[in-house]
Amino acid sequence: PLELTQEVAAENGLEVDTVGFEKCMEEQRTRARAAQTTTDLTANAGLAEAAVKLGGTEFSGYTSLTSSGSVLALFSSTDGQSVDEVEEGSSVQILLNRSCFYAEGGGQIGDRGVIRLLDGSGVIDVVDVVRQGDTWIHSGVVKLGRLCVGDEIQCEVNADLRRRVRAHHTATHLLQAALKKIVGDDEISQAGSLVDGERLRFDFNSPRAIDNTELSAVEGLVNQWIGEMHASETEVMSIDVAKSRGAVAMFGEKYGEEVRVVNVPGVSMELCGGTHVENTSEIGVFRVISESGIAAGVRRIEAVAGSAVLPFLAVRDETVKTLCSDLKVKPENLTERVRGMNEDLRALQKQVEALRTDLAVQQSSALLSQVERIGESSTVVARLDGVNAEALKSSCERLQQKLGDDAVVVLGSVQEKGGKVSLCSAIGKLAVKKGLNAGKLVGAAAKVCGGGGGGRPNIAQAGGRDPSKIDDALDVARGAVKELLS
Repeated sequence: PLELTQEVAAENGLEVDTVGFEKCMEEQRTRARAAQTTTDLTANAGLAEAAVKLGGTEFSGYTSLTSSGSVLALFSSTDGQSVDEVEEGSSVQILLNRSCFYAEGGGQIGDRGVIRLLDGSGVIDVVDVVRQGDTWIHSGVVKLGRLCVGDEIQCEVNADLRRRVRAHHTATHLLQAALKKIVGDDEISQAGSLVDGERLRFDFNSPRAIDNTELSAVEGLVNQWIGEMHASETEVMSIDVAKSRGAVAMFGEKYGEEVRVVNVPGVSMELCGGTHVENTSEIGVFRVISESGIAAGVRRIEAVAGSAVLPFLAVRDETVKTLCSDLKVKPENLTERVRGMNEDLRALQKQVEALRTDLAVQQSSALLSQVERIGESSTVVARLDGVNAEALKSSCERLQQKLGDDAVVVLGSVQEKGGKVSLCSAIGKLAVKKGLNAGKLVGAAAKVCGGGGGGRPNIAQAGGRDPSKIDDALDVARGAVKELLS
Protein backbone atom coordinates (compact mmCIF):
# COMPACT_ATOMS: atom_id res chain seq x y z
CA PRO A 1 0.00 0.00 0.00
CA LEU A 2 1.12 3.53 -0.76
CA GLU A 3 0.72 4.73 2.83
CA LEU A 4 2.85 1.90 4.21
CA THR A 5 5.49 2.49 1.54
CA GLN A 6 5.62 6.18 2.50
CA GLU A 7 6.13 5.28 6.16
CA VAL A 8 8.93 2.81 5.42
CA ALA A 9 10.58 5.27 3.02
CA ALA A 10 10.49 8.04 5.63
CA GLU A 11 12.10 5.74 8.19
CA ASN A 12 14.97 5.20 5.74
CA GLY A 13 15.37 8.86 4.79
CA LEU A 14 13.53 8.55 1.47
CA GLU A 15 10.50 10.18 -0.11
CA VAL A 16 7.85 8.61 -2.32
CA ASP A 17 7.15 10.36 -5.61
CA THR A 18 3.36 10.31 -5.22
CA VAL A 19 2.78 12.32 -8.40
CA GLY A 20 4.82 9.81 -10.40
CA PHE A 21 3.09 6.94 -8.62
CA GLU A 22 -0.39 8.17 -9.54
CA LYS A 23 0.73 8.76 -13.11
CA CYS A 24 2.08 5.20 -13.42
CA MET A 25 -1.06 3.77 -11.78
CA GLU A 26 -3.29 5.57 -14.25
CA GLU A 27 -1.14 4.29 -17.15
CA GLN A 28 -1.50 0.74 -15.77
CA ARG A 29 -5.26 1.14 -15.45
CA THR A 30 -5.39 2.25 -19.08
CA ARG A 31 -3.32 -0.78 -20.18
CA ALA A 32 -5.51 -3.10 -18.12
CA ARG A 33 -8.71 -1.74 -19.67
CA ALA A 34 -7.22 -2.02 -23.14
CA ALA A 35 -6.01 -5.58 -22.60
CA GLN A 36 -9.04 -6.79 -20.69
CA THR A 37 -10.57 -9.95 -22.05
CA THR A 38 -13.32 -12.11 -20.68
CA THR A 39 -13.26 -15.86 -20.32
CA ASP A 40 -17.04 -15.91 -20.56
CA LEU A 41 -18.08 -18.45 -23.15
CA THR A 42 -20.27 -15.82 -24.80
CA ALA A 43 -17.05 -14.74 -26.51
CA ASN A 44 -17.67 -17.77 -28.72
CA ALA A 45 -20.89 -16.68 -30.37
CA GLY A 46 -21.48 -20.01 -32.12
CA LEU A 47 -21.08 -22.03 -28.94
CA ALA A 48 -23.30 -19.66 -26.96
CA GLU A 49 -25.98 -19.77 -29.64
CA ALA A 50 -25.89 -23.57 -29.73
CA ALA A 51 -26.15 -23.76 -25.95
CA VAL A 52 -29.35 -21.71 -26.04
CA LYS A 53 -30.82 -23.42 -29.09
CA LEU A 54 -30.20 -26.99 -27.92
CA GLY A 55 -31.55 -26.41 -24.42
CA GLY A 56 -30.05 -27.34 -21.09
CA THR A 57 -28.08 -30.43 -20.11
CA GLU A 58 -29.77 -32.94 -17.83
CA PHE A 59 -27.36 -33.34 -14.90
CA SER A 60 -27.39 -36.66 -13.05
CA GLY A 61 -24.06 -36.38 -11.26
CA TYR A 62 -25.42 -35.89 -7.75
CA THR A 63 -26.48 -39.52 -7.59
CA SER A 64 -24.36 -41.30 -10.20
CA LEU A 65 -20.84 -41.14 -11.63
CA THR A 66 -21.94 -42.64 -14.97
CA SER A 67 -24.57 -41.60 -17.49
CA SER A 68 -25.57 -42.34 -21.05
CA GLY A 69 -26.55 -39.77 -23.62
CA SER A 70 -25.97 -38.43 -27.11
CA VAL A 71 -23.75 -35.80 -28.71
CA LEU A 72 -25.76 -32.69 -29.61
CA ALA A 73 -22.97 -30.49 -30.96
CA LEU A 74 -19.19 -30.32 -31.38
CA PHE A 75 -16.92 -27.29 -31.51
CA SER A 76 -13.25 -27.23 -32.35
CA SER A 77 -11.14 -25.99 -29.42
CA THR A 78 -8.65 -24.62 -31.96
CA ASP A 79 -10.84 -22.10 -33.80
CA GLY A 80 -14.20 -22.36 -32.01
CA GLN A 81 -15.98 -23.46 -35.18
CA SER A 82 -18.89 -25.90 -35.17
CA VAL A 83 -17.95 -29.29 -36.67
CA ASP A 84 -19.82 -32.51 -37.41
CA GLU A 85 -17.00 -34.82 -36.35
CA VAL A 86 -13.51 -34.77 -34.84
CA GLU A 87 -10.63 -37.17 -35.40
CA GLU A 88 -8.22 -38.80 -32.98
CA GLY A 89 -5.86 -36.26 -31.37
CA SER A 90 -8.29 -33.35 -31.75
CA SER A 91 -9.23 -31.01 -28.90
CA VAL A 92 -12.97 -30.48 -28.80
CA GLN A 93 -15.84 -28.94 -26.86
CA ILE A 94 -18.82 -31.26 -26.54
CA LEU A 95 -22.47 -30.53 -25.84
CA LEU A 96 -24.49 -33.49 -24.53
CA ASN A 97 -28.17 -33.95 -23.76
CA ARG A 98 -27.32 -35.68 -20.46
CA SER A 99 -24.20 -35.68 -18.27
CA CYS A 100 -22.97 -36.88 -14.88
CA PHE A 101 -20.01 -34.48 -15.00
CA TYR A 102 -20.19 -31.61 -12.50
CA ALA A 103 -19.64 -28.30 -14.29
CA GLU A 104 -17.36 -25.78 -12.58
CA GLY A 105 -19.29 -23.50 -10.28
CA GLY A 106 -19.61 -22.25 -6.71
CA GLY A 107 -15.85 -22.40 -6.28
CA GLN A 108 -15.73 -26.12 -7.14
CA ILE A 109 -13.74 -27.32 -10.13
CA GLY A 110 -15.40 -29.26 -12.91
CA ASP A 111 -15.18 -33.04 -13.00
CA ARG A 112 -12.62 -34.96 -15.05
CA GLY A 113 -13.08 -38.38 -16.63
CA VAL A 114 -13.83 -40.03 -19.98
CA ILE A 115 -16.57 -40.17 -22.58
CA ARG A 116 -16.82 -43.50 -24.42
CA LEU A 117 -18.74 -44.35 -27.57
CA LEU A 118 -21.23 -47.09 -26.78
CA ASP A 119 -19.87 -49.28 -29.58
CA GLY A 120 -16.37 -49.04 -28.04
CA SER A 121 -14.83 -47.35 -31.09
CA GLY A 122 -13.92 -44.05 -29.42
CA VAL A 123 -12.61 -42.58 -26.16
CA ILE A 124 -12.43 -38.91 -25.19
CA ASP A 125 -10.51 -37.67 -22.14
CA VAL A 126 -12.55 -34.96 -20.44
CA VAL A 127 -10.18 -32.34 -18.98
CA ASP A 128 -12.68 -29.67 -17.90
CA VAL A 129 -16.39 -28.99 -17.70
CA VAL A 130 -17.96 -25.54 -17.51
CA ARG A 131 -21.46 -24.27 -17.94
CA GLN A 132 -23.09 -21.86 -20.35
CA GLY A 133 -26.42 -21.08 -18.74
CA ASP A 134 -28.05 -24.49 -18.23
CA THR A 135 -25.83 -26.23 -20.77
CA TRP A 136 -22.70 -28.18 -19.87
CA ILE A 137 -19.61 -27.67 -22.07
CA HIS A 138 -17.23 -30.66 -21.91
CA SER A 139 -13.67 -29.89 -23.02
CA GLY A 140 -11.67 -32.92 -24.02
CA VAL A 141 -9.18 -34.63 -26.30
CA VAL A 142 -10.07 -37.53 -28.61
CA LYS A 143 -7.74 -40.35 -27.53
CA LEU A 144 -9.18 -43.12 -29.70
CA GLY A 145 -11.24 -43.19 -32.86
CA ARG A 146 -13.45 -40.28 -33.80
CA LEU A 147 -16.52 -38.52 -32.38
CA CYS A 148 -19.52 -37.39 -34.41
CA VAL A 149 -22.64 -35.36 -33.73
CA GLY A 150 -25.44 -37.81 -32.90
CA ASP A 151 -23.14 -40.48 -31.43
CA GLU A 152 -24.48 -42.41 -28.46
CA ILE A 153 -22.02 -42.19 -25.60
CA GLN A 154 -21.42 -43.05 -21.96
CA CYS A 155 -19.88 -40.59 -19.47
CA GLU A 156 -17.63 -41.82 -16.64
CA VAL A 157 -16.50 -39.40 -13.93
CA ASN A 158 -13.05 -39.83 -12.35
CA ALA A 159 -14.30 -41.28 -9.06
CA ASP A 160 -11.10 -40.66 -7.08
CA LEU A 161 -10.99 -36.97 -7.99
CA ARG A 162 -14.72 -36.54 -7.26
CA ARG A 163 -14.26 -38.21 -3.86
CA ARG A 164 -11.41 -35.84 -2.94
CA VAL A 165 -13.30 -32.78 -4.18
CA ARG A 166 -16.42 -33.78 -2.23
CA ALA A 167 -14.35 -34.08 0.95
CA HIS A 168 -12.86 -30.64 0.44
CA HIS A 169 -16.20 -29.03 -0.37
CA THR A 170 -17.98 -30.32 2.71
CA ALA A 171 -14.89 -29.47 4.78
CA THR A 172 -15.21 -25.89 3.49
CA HIS A 173 -18.75 -25.71 4.87
CA LEU A 174 -17.57 -27.08 8.22
CA LEU A 175 -14.71 -24.56 8.22
CA GLN A 176 -17.07 -21.63 7.78
CA ALA A 177 -19.34 -22.95 10.54
CA ALA A 178 -16.35 -23.40 12.87
CA LEU A 179 -15.06 -19.88 12.14
CA LYS A 180 -18.46 -18.40 12.94
CA LYS A 181 -18.61 -20.37 16.18
CA ILE A 182 -15.04 -19.71 17.37
CA VAL A 183 -14.37 -16.21 16.04
CA GLY A 184 -17.89 -14.82 15.97
CA ASP A 185 -20.84 -14.98 13.60
CA ASP A 186 -20.89 -11.19 13.19
CA GLU A 187 -17.23 -11.03 12.14
CA ILE A 188 -17.15 -13.78 9.51
CA SER A 189 -18.77 -13.82 6.06
CA GLN A 190 -17.66 -15.71 2.99
CA ALA A 191 -15.90 -13.74 0.24
CA GLY A 192 -15.00 -16.60 -2.11
CA SER A 193 -13.65 -20.13 -2.27
CA LEU A 194 -11.79 -22.67 -4.37
CA VAL A 195 -12.36 -26.40 -4.02
CA ASP A 196 -10.32 -28.96 -5.91
CA GLY A 197 -8.83 -32.39 -5.28
CA GLU A 198 -5.62 -31.15 -3.69
CA ARG A 199 -6.81 -28.49 -1.26
CA LEU A 200 -9.46 -25.98 -0.34
CA ARG A 201 -9.19 -22.21 -0.15
CA PHE A 202 -11.68 -20.16 1.83
CA ASP A 203 -11.74 -16.36 1.60
CA PHE A 204 -13.75 -14.47 4.18
CA ASN A 205 -14.42 -10.96 5.39
CA SER A 206 -12.93 -10.29 8.80
CA PRO A 207 -11.77 -7.07 10.47
CA ARG A 208 -8.71 -8.83 11.94
CA ALA A 209 -6.36 -11.77 11.57
CA ILE A 210 -7.27 -15.10 13.15
CA ASP A 211 -4.68 -15.84 15.83
CA ASN A 212 -3.03 -19.24 16.25
CA THR A 213 -5.12 -20.17 19.29
CA GLU A 214 -8.35 -19.52 17.40
CA LEU A 215 -7.03 -21.30 14.31
CA SER A 216 -6.18 -24.41 16.35
CA ALA A 217 -9.65 -24.31 17.92
CA VAL A 218 -11.27 -24.04 14.47
CA GLU A 219 -9.24 -26.99 13.16
CA GLY A 220 -10.08 -29.01 16.25
CA LEU A 221 -13.82 -28.30 15.96
CA VAL A 222 -13.91 -29.31 12.29
CA ASN A 223 -12.16 -32.59 13.13
CA GLN A 224 -14.57 -33.10 16.02
CA TRP A 225 -17.54 -32.80 13.67
CA ILE A 226 -15.84 -35.20 11.24
CA GLY A 227 -15.38 -37.74 14.02
CA GLU A 228 -18.98 -37.37 15.18
CA MET A 229 -20.13 -38.86 11.83
CA HIS A 230 -22.81 -36.31 11.00
CA ALA A 231 -25.03 -37.18 8.04
CA SER A 232 -25.26 -34.67 5.19
CA GLU A 233 -28.66 -33.86 3.69
CA THR A 234 -29.58 -32.01 0.50
CA GLU A 235 -32.93 -30.52 -0.38
CA VAL A 236 -34.28 -28.19 -3.05
CA MET A 237 -36.60 -25.49 -1.70
CA SER A 238 -37.65 -21.92 -2.28
CA ILE A 239 -35.11 -19.21 -1.43
CA ASP A 240 -37.49 -17.74 1.16
CA VAL A 241 -37.91 -21.07 2.97
CA ALA A 242 -34.13 -21.63 2.91
CA LYS A 243 -33.45 -18.25 4.46
CA SER A 244 -36.17 -18.74 7.08
CA ARG A 245 -34.46 -21.97 8.14
CA GLY A 246 -31.18 -20.13 8.62
CA ALA A 247 -29.33 -21.32 5.52
CA VAL A 248 -26.15 -19.30 4.90
CA ALA A 249 -25.96 -17.55 1.53
CA MET A 250 -22.87 -15.95 0.04
CA PHE A 251 -23.19 -12.15 0.06
CA GLY A 252 -23.56 -10.70 -3.44
CA GLU A 253 -24.35 -14.08 -5.06
CA LYS A 254 -27.43 -14.26 -7.28
CA TYR A 255 -29.89 -17.07 -6.53
CA GLY A 256 -33.03 -18.23 -8.30
CA GLU A 257 -36.46 -18.77 -6.79
CA GLU A 258 -35.50 -22.36 -5.97
CA VAL A 259 -32.19 -23.24 -4.34
CA ARG A 260 -30.34 -26.37 -3.25
CA VAL A 261 -29.58 -26.50 0.45
CA VAL A 262 -26.77 -28.64 1.88
CA ASN A 263 -27.44 -29.33 5.54
CA VAL A 264 -25.28 -30.99 8.18
CA PRO A 265 -27.88 -30.90 10.98
CA GLY A 266 -26.74 -29.02 14.04
CA VAL A 267 -23.52 -27.96 12.34
CA SER A 268 -23.94 -26.20 9.00
CA MET A 269 -26.63 -25.22 6.52
CA GLU A 270 -25.69 -23.45 3.26
CA LEU A 271 -27.09 -22.73 -0.17
CA CYS A 272 -24.84 -24.76 -2.47
CA GLY A 273 -24.97 -26.51 -5.82
CA GLY A 274 -21.75 -28.46 -5.32
CA THR A 275 -21.06 -32.11 -4.58
CA HIS A 276 -20.66 -33.26 -0.97
CA VAL A 277 -20.00 -36.29 1.19
CA GLU A 278 -22.98 -38.19 2.58
CA ASN A 279 -21.42 -38.36 6.04
CA THR A 280 -18.73 -36.18 7.59
CA SER A 281 -16.73 -39.30 8.48
CA GLU A 282 -15.92 -39.64 4.76
CA ILE A 283 -13.73 -36.52 5.06
CA GLY A 284 -11.34 -38.40 7.34
CA VAL A 285 -9.20 -35.57 8.67
CA PHE A 286 -8.87 -31.81 8.23
CA ARG A 287 -5.69 -29.74 8.50
CA VAL A 288 -5.18 -25.97 8.15
CA ILE A 289 -2.13 -25.05 6.06
CA SER A 290 -2.14 -21.27 6.39
CA GLU A 291 -4.09 -18.14 7.27
CA SER A 292 -3.22 -14.82 5.65
CA GLY A 293 -4.56 -11.45 4.55
CA ILE A 294 -5.18 -10.96 0.81
CA ALA A 295 -6.84 -7.52 0.86
CA ALA A 296 -8.09 -4.92 3.28
CA GLY A 297 -10.57 -6.71 5.57
CA VAL A 298 -10.30 -10.01 3.65
CA ARG A 299 -8.55 -13.09 5.05
CA ARG A 300 -7.74 -16.45 3.42
CA ILE A 301 -7.46 -19.91 4.94
CA GLU A 302 -5.93 -22.74 2.93
CA ALA A 303 -6.44 -26.28 4.14
CA VAL A 304 -6.38 -29.94 3.12
CA ALA A 305 -8.75 -32.76 3.93
CA GLY A 306 -9.08 -36.50 3.41
CA SER A 307 -6.39 -38.26 1.40
CA ALA A 308 -4.84 -34.89 0.43
CA VAL A 309 -3.59 -34.59 4.02
CA LEU A 310 -1.11 -37.46 3.56
CA PRO A 311 1.20 -35.82 0.98
CA PHE A 312 1.03 -32.57 2.96
CA LEU A 313 2.11 -34.37 6.15
CA ALA A 314 4.78 -36.31 4.23
CA VAL A 315 6.43 -33.06 3.10
CA ARG A 316 6.27 -31.64 6.64
CA ASP A 317 7.66 -34.86 8.09
CA GLU A 318 10.56 -34.93 5.64
CA THR A 319 11.35 -31.30 6.44
CA VAL A 320 11.41 -32.03 10.17
CA LYS A 321 13.62 -35.10 9.64
CA THR A 322 16.09 -33.08 7.56
CA LEU A 323 16.26 -30.27 10.12
CA CYS A 324 16.68 -32.69 13.01
CA SER A 325 19.49 -34.46 11.16
CA ASP A 326 21.28 -31.22 10.25
CA LEU A 327 20.89 -29.68 13.72
CA LYS A 328 21.48 -32.93 15.63
CA VAL A 329 18.34 -32.62 17.76
CA LYS A 330 15.22 -34.66 18.46
CA PRO A 331 11.92 -33.46 16.92
CA GLU A 332 10.56 -32.36 20.30
CA ASN A 333 13.62 -30.10 20.79
CA LEU A 334 13.62 -28.62 17.28
CA THR A 335 11.59 -25.48 18.08
CA GLU A 336 13.78 -24.59 21.07
CA ARG A 337 16.94 -25.11 19.02
CA VAL A 338 15.74 -22.90 16.16
CA ARG A 339 14.71 -20.16 18.57
CA GLY A 340 18.14 -20.30 20.17
CA MET A 341 19.82 -20.05 16.76
CA ASN A 342 17.68 -17.04 15.87
CA GLU A 343 18.65 -15.31 19.11
CA ASP A 344 22.33 -16.03 18.44
CA LEU A 345 21.96 -14.73 14.90
CA ARG A 346 20.33 -11.49 16.06
CA ALA A 347 23.10 -10.98 18.61
CA LEU A 348 25.77 -11.55 15.97
CA GLN A 349 24.03 -9.18 13.57
CA LYS A 350 24.06 -6.47 16.23
CA GLN A 351 27.77 -7.06 16.79
CA VAL A 352 28.45 -6.89 13.06
CA GLU A 353 26.49 -3.63 12.74
CA ALA A 354 28.39 -2.15 15.69
CA LEU A 355 31.72 -3.14 14.14
CA ARG A 356 30.66 -1.69 10.78
CA THR A 357 29.71 1.57 12.46
CA ASP A 358 33.03 1.72 14.35
CA LEU A 359 34.91 1.00 11.13
CA ALA A 360 32.99 3.69 9.27
CA VAL A 361 33.77 6.21 12.00
CA GLN A 362 37.45 5.31 11.80
CA GLN A 363 37.37 5.67 8.01
CA SER A 364 35.68 9.03 8.32
CA SER A 365 38.59 10.33 10.39
CA ALA A 366 40.73 10.06 7.26
CA LEU A 367 38.42 12.60 5.64
CA LEU A 368 39.80 15.31 7.92
CA SER A 369 42.49 15.79 5.28
CA GLN A 370 39.75 16.84 2.82
CA VAL A 371 38.46 19.75 4.91
CA GLU A 372 37.66 22.89 2.90
CA ARG A 373 37.29 26.34 4.36
CA ILE A 374 34.16 27.86 2.92
CA GLY A 375 33.62 31.23 4.49
CA GLU A 376 34.36 30.64 8.16
CA SER A 377 33.09 27.05 8.19
CA SER A 378 35.11 23.85 8.01
CA THR A 379 33.41 21.82 5.31
CA VAL A 380 33.73 18.17 4.24
CA VAL A 381 31.81 16.90 1.21
CA ALA A 382 33.01 13.39 0.37
CA ARG A 383 32.23 9.75 -0.43
CA LEU A 384 32.44 6.94 2.10
CA ASP A 385 31.44 3.89 0.06
CA GLY A 386 30.40 0.48 1.38
CA VAL A 387 28.75 1.99 4.46
CA ASN A 388 25.08 1.56 5.33
CA ALA A 389 22.78 4.45 6.20
CA GLU A 390 23.06 4.09 9.98
CA ALA A 391 26.87 3.87 9.97
CA LEU A 392 27.02 6.83 7.55
CA LYS A 393 24.95 8.89 9.98
CA SER A 394 27.24 8.02 12.92
CA SER A 395 30.31 8.92 10.84
CA CYS A 396 28.76 12.19 9.73
CA GLU A 397 27.84 13.23 13.26
CA ARG A 398 31.26 12.24 14.68
CA LEU A 399 33.10 14.14 11.96
CA GLN A 400 31.01 17.28 12.53
CA GLN A 401 31.68 17.11 16.26
CA LYS A 402 35.44 16.91 15.64
CA LEU A 403 35.32 19.92 13.29
CA GLY A 404 33.29 22.11 15.66
CA ASP A 405 30.00 24.01 15.85
CA ASP A 406 30.71 25.91 12.62
CA ALA A 407 31.29 22.73 10.58
CA VAL A 408 29.35 21.40 7.58
CA VAL A 409 29.62 17.72 6.69
CA VAL A 410 27.95 15.98 3.74
CA LEU A 411 28.78 12.32 3.12
CA GLY A 412 27.60 9.96 0.40
CA SER A 413 27.84 6.20 0.13
CA VAL A 414 27.10 3.51 -2.43
CA GLN A 415 26.39 0.21 -0.70
CA GLU A 416 28.05 -2.92 -2.02
CA LYS A 417 24.82 -4.93 -2.23
CA GLY A 418 22.22 -3.48 -4.56
CA GLY A 419 24.07 -0.23 -5.25
CA LYS A 420 21.77 1.78 -2.99
CA VAL A 421 22.80 5.43 -2.52
CA SER A 422 22.82 6.89 1.00
CA LEU A 423 23.39 10.56 1.80
CA CYS A 424 23.78 12.27 5.15
CA SER A 425 24.48 15.79 6.35
CA ALA A 426 25.45 17.03 9.81
CA ILE A 427 25.69 20.79 10.43
CA GLY A 428 27.00 22.53 13.54
CA LYS A 429 24.70 24.91 15.41
CA LEU A 430 26.62 28.02 14.35
CA ALA A 431 26.40 27.03 10.69
CA VAL A 432 22.66 26.39 11.12
CA LYS A 433 22.28 29.96 12.36
CA LYS A 434 23.88 31.14 9.12
CA GLY A 435 21.00 29.59 7.18
CA LEU A 436 22.31 26.13 6.35
CA ASN A 437 19.72 23.34 6.60
CA ALA A 438 20.81 19.69 6.51
CA GLY A 439 17.39 18.48 5.35
CA LYS A 440 17.28 20.83 2.36
CA LEU A 441 20.91 20.07 1.55
CA VAL A 442 20.59 16.27 1.28
CA GLY A 443 17.11 16.55 -0.20
CA ALA A 444 18.40 18.53 -3.17
CA ALA A 445 21.39 16.20 -3.57
CA ALA A 446 19.23 13.06 -3.42
CA LYS A 447 17.03 14.26 -6.28
CA VAL A 448 20.08 14.10 -8.55
CA CYS A 449 20.30 10.35 -7.75
CA GLY A 450 16.61 9.80 -8.36
CA GLY A 451 15.68 9.75 -4.69
CA GLY A 452 14.68 12.01 -1.84
CA GLY A 453 14.75 12.53 1.88
CA GLY A 454 15.21 15.09 4.58
CA GLY A 455 15.32 15.70 8.30
CA ARG A 456 16.17 18.30 10.89
CA PRO A 457 18.26 21.42 10.18
CA ASN A 458 21.28 19.94 12.00
CA ILE A 459 21.09 16.28 10.85
CA ALA A 460 19.35 14.68 7.89
CA GLN A 461 19.45 11.58 5.69
CA ALA A 462 18.35 10.79 2.16
CA GLY A 463 18.64 8.02 -0.39
CA GLY A 464 18.79 7.51 -4.12
CA ARG A 465 18.44 4.84 -6.78
CA ASP A 466 21.16 5.81 -9.28
CA PRO A 467 24.69 5.24 -7.91
CA SER A 468 26.28 6.65 -11.08
CA LYS A 469 25.03 10.12 -10.07
CA ILE A 470 26.46 10.22 -6.55
CA ASP A 471 29.41 12.46 -7.47
CA ASP A 472 27.04 14.88 -9.20
CA ALA A 473 24.83 14.83 -6.11
CA LEU A 474 27.75 15.72 -3.85
CA ASP A 475 28.73 18.52 -6.24
CA VAL A 476 25.21 19.94 -5.88
CA ALA A 477 25.56 19.84 -2.09
CA ARG A 478 29.01 21.51 -2.23
CA GLY A 479 27.65 24.20 -4.52
CA ALA A 480 24.75 24.91 -2.19
CA VAL A 481 27.12 25.31 0.78
CA LYS A 482 29.37 27.69 -1.15
CA GLU A 483 26.39 29.76 -2.29
CA LEU A 484 25.22 30.28 1.29
CA LEU A 485 28.59 30.77 3.00
CA SER A 486 30.79 32.52 0.43
